[in-house]
Amino acid sequence: MEDIVLVNAYKQGDTSSFSELYEKYVDDIYRFVFRKTWDTNTSEDLTSEIWIKICSSIQKYQEQSGATFKSWIYRIAHNSVIDHYRKQKEHLDIDEVEPPSISPDFAKSVDDSTTLKKVTDYLHTLSSREQEIVFLRVWDDLDYKEISEILWISVDNCKKIYSRSIKKVQANVATMLLFILLFL
Repeated sequence: MEDIVLVNAYKQGDTSSFSELYEKYVDDIYRFVFRKTWDTNTSEDLTSEIWIKICSSIQKYQEQSGATFKSWIYRIAHNSVIDHYRKQKEHLDIDEVEPPSISPDFAKSVDDSTTLKKVTDYLHTLSSREQEIVFLRVWDDLDYKEISEILWISVDNCKKIYSRSIKKVQANVATMLLFILLFL
């Protein structure tokens, strides 16, 4: 069922519609948050907070100029992660948080772990904006319009950043293209 239909049904009092939306997106939002925090407990807590925010503000949600429900909840998640880091006693810049290496389970699924290591090492050399756009596009399977709504940048700028990022990766790690194509 389309998201807008479920949202409207929830606004009319059908609580099971919210459950459907939750089930549809909870894992995506958790993965998004985990990629930002690299901590299971923090990710679980933030994901819960995000869904509470979604539930409390869904009555105000209106589909505007093609903006999707999915991009709206990702925007809430994005802002929640930023708020989380702002609240930290010790000021941490979200752009400076280094993610851990890829898990061994994931590496086992790739024939050449040396190539995987090179790819992930190079991804960490991209700017935080470039990384975020690549991750949202490739791992979260969002289109450029949704990414632009989440990050508050134009669609054209989003496409340019993604394209330039991929070209940087291709120039330095020839197998990255194969890696991305496998996960598109």
